[in-house]
Order: sequence, then structure tokens, then C-alpha cells
Amino acid sequence: MRRRGEQMEDSSTLIAMETQTEKKYGSITTNALVQPQDRNVFSDGSTRVDFVLVWEEPLGSHKAASSTAHQKWREVFLQKLRNSALLQEQKEVLQKKTKICFVLLSAPWSVLCYYAEEICLRVPLQVVTAPITNWSAQVLSRLSLPNPLSQDVPNPPPDYYTCQFRTNKLQRFLGSDDRETFFKTTQRHQVLYEILARTPYGSLKRGEVGIDRLLSEQVFTAAFPLHEGGFQLPTPPVPPQSLVLRQILYSYWATWSCWFRYQPLDHIREYFGEKIALYFAWLGFYTGWLLPASLVGMVVFLFGFWLMATDVPAKELCDSKNSFIMCPLCNICSHWNYSNICVTFQAGIMFDNGGTVFLSVFMSLWAVTFLEYWKRSCSALSHRWDCSEFQDIEERPRPEFTAMAPMTIRNPVTGAEEPHFPQNKRLNRTLTGCMVIIVMVAVVLMFLIAVILYRTILKIIIYKSDSFLTGSAGRIASISGSVLNLLVILMLSKVYTSLAQILTRWGFTC
Repeated sequence: MRRRGEQMEDSSTLIAMETQTEKKYGSITTNALVQPQDRNVFSDGSTRVDFVLVWEEPLGSHKAASSTAHQKWREVFLQKLRNSALLQEQKEVLQKKTKICFVLLSAPWSVLCYYAEEICLRVPLQVVTAPITNWSAQVLSRLSLPNPLSQDVPNPPPDYYTCQFRTNKLQRFLGSDDRETFFKTTQRHQVLYEILARTPYGSLKRGEVGIDRLLSEQVFTAAFPLHEGGFQLPTPPVPPQSLVLRQILYSYWATWSCWFRYQPLDHIREYFGEKIALYFAWLGFYTGWLLPASLVGMVVFLFGFWLMATDVPAKELCDSKNSFIMCPLCNICSHWNYSNICVTFQAGIMFDNGGTVFLSVFMSLWAVTFLEYWKRSCSALSHRWDCSEFQDIEERPRPEFTAMAPMTIRNPVTGAEEPHFPQNKRLNRTLTGCMVIIVMVAVVLMFLIAVILYRTILKIIIYKSDSFLTGSAGRIASISGSVLNLLVILMLSKVYTSLAQILTRWGFTC
């Protein structure tokens, strides 16, 4: 947002930082040492910042023609957010040619409770005392071997039995007496994004709904939540238990010295949420399982290298030099030496031997075993983090779909009210979408046939030209056809992306 050479001195504070001492970790009181919680707050020093909207406005004669329409959409959108009871505070930063505007958003307690029940957020009921186990640590412990992968990460987030939030049962949930920490930061972000994504700013028939559409239209430059506190370790050093969650992640996870350690997945989940934590869990699991595959592949590679160096026919072929003259490969080609295929023959021995067959069988078994064990690990993490039934029960329709649906019906399985489009409207839009898809498939087939014809015709033309390119006619046609095919794929991918977005907005697909 800031360009070099255009920044002006500005002493105003965009976002105040509240530093207070609490005996809290996340949303529940624990027995850990006292930690300072650095929170982003409004100018009043108490209202938390949950989300930030950013846009740029040109100054003076640099205003564009579309800025008026964008300004109108912004005003309508921000007014709708105020009607949703979101708290707002606007900050401005003046530069040489532009003005950067920040709108700080905060959800009050009533809004958090309403949308927490609406999107089925899970909140804690009781602390889980079952220990968290790691199979590799257990194996090393039974063998009485030191575990170089483990590390003592401070302030492990406690695990809870959870259930879906209900306002009328608030007193039964742990930590309900403290409204500031009852909902986790990631849950507050989830509520704010739900509101932003379903708030209209124009005509519902044209799909003018949600922050994602506004970002794509360049009405807003960015929309994002903020990190909580700094990541650098304080000076002078403090006990590890006094670090905030972001500092713990930076010190025990996001540094090069911890690349071989176990990932603090519970801390990642506490700060980024279950989706990001599951991604890094898969990344660590996949990296660990690549170790045996890489060792076997290295052994097979060295075996092929040794086989190439000791193969007698390969030695005789490479040492023959000009001893064997071979017939021409085409009518206009010249004679060639048999020793010219020395490198190709050695490469064939190196990569096409019994070891590669063994490696292929091993990788097939490895892939199946890896997939099954990952399913097991993923199910264990999903169960522990209470998101195992999210896909079947708690997944909500898209916020844009919710905002544009003309009516709601009761789900016969869950009993919840869900947005619904009448059958006649859905049928017309579905048929239109299917027709567009059929047309685009026909376009793809036309381009495919055109590329094949291009390669064939070009090859015939070069063959009949009787030039020095005649011997490479097939290669030239293949390479140029591949380049042409690549350009077609890139062009059509742009068209497909735009078309998919239009069909999604117009078809109201959930």
C-alpha cells in the first residue's frame, strides 16, 4: 500500500495496543504463569479489533471515473455493517498522491452470540485429561533411546469436550463469565468474515453481495484480521511460560533451528484454527513419510550408477569409437558411428534395471500405506479437535448463497433452518449452466482437433520442402504443437475461471 518515496511522516496511531496482565490462556483460565496479552483495540483502549478493511483514494486530479461508483458501494456496505451492529472506527493515512483509509471492525457480545449459534461454533464444556500420544515418541521411549525430535513447548493449550454454542445454555460452558476471552480469536474472525461475506451492497439479482466481490472489483484493497501481539522475544528474556502464543510459535516452530522437531499442532490450531493446523499436520506427516522413500530411491540410484560403471557391453560400446559404422536412418541421412549412442545406452542401464522395478513396486505400496495411515492420523486429529463431523453436520452454505436465497426451509436431518431456492428457479439456472458447460467442452474439442491438424499439416509441409529441416520435421511439429497447446490451455483457463465465477454468482450454487 505504501510506495517508496511517497510516504509522509504521520505520528497518529492507527491501532492502539492494549497490554494487560491476565491469568488467561485462550478463553479459559489455566494455572500457567501470568502472561501479558497484547491486543489490538480501538482508540478507547478497550474495544477489540476483529477485522480491518482497507481502500485507497487518489488525491486531487488523480481520481478515476469509477471511484464514484466504488465510493457509493463502500458507503452502502459500511452502512449495512453498522446496521448489523458491528462497531466501526476509521483511520486515514495521507501520502503524496493517495489516501489510505482503514476501517476497524469489532463485533459486540450480542453479535458474537447470535452468529456463533447461527454458524454452529463449538465451545468448551469440560477439560479433557487424556494425554496426547505420539507413536514415534512411544517407540523411542520403549527402546530407551533419546528422542531428538521432541521439544518442550510452553503453555500447551488445554483440550476440551465441546458442543455447539447455544445462547440459552451459556452458563453451562466453561469461561462464560468472561466475555472478552470466551470466544477464541479465530472464532471472532470467523464470525466477522461470515457477516462480511453475506452483507449486500447492491442488487441481489446481480450478485452484488459480500466482501469477496468487493475485493475483486477493487472497491476495497484488502480485508484481513490482525495478529495478536508481537512475535519477537522480549528483552530482557522472560520465562517461556510468560510468552504470548505468537511468540511461542515463532520461537518453537517458525525458526530454522526447529525444522527437525515435532510441530506444536495444538498451538497452531489455537492461533490459526483447525483448517490451517490440519494442513501443517499433513505437511509434517508427508515430509516424515518421504524419508524412507528417499532412502530407498537413493539406494536404487547408487545401484544403477554402479551397474552402469561395471557393465561390460556398455564399456565395449563406448570404447569402440569408429569401429562400427551404421546405416543411415533416412534417405537423406548420413552414416553414423555406433559409439554415438554411448551416453543413451549408459543412461538406459542406469535408470532401466531391476532396481527401478523394485522401486516402482515399493512406491506403490508406500503410497497406499501412506494414504491409509494419513487417514488414521487425520481422523484422530479431527476427533481431538472436534471437527470430525463438520462436513456432514456443521458445514454451512456459502454466505453469498445465504444472503441471496429468497426463502428458508427446515432441514429434515438437523432440524435447522437453511436457505433455499425454489425448484423452478434452480431448474432454469441449472439447465443454462449445463448448456454453457457443453458449449465450452465443444470448444475444447475444437481446439484439440485444431492442434492435431496443425501438427500433421506442418509435418507434411516440412517433409515436402526438401530443406535442411526435413530430418527434424516430426520434432519441430511436436514442439511447436506443444507450445500452441500450452497457449490454448492458458487462454482457456482464464476464460474458465471468469465463467465459473459468473455461473457461481448467477446460479446461486451453495
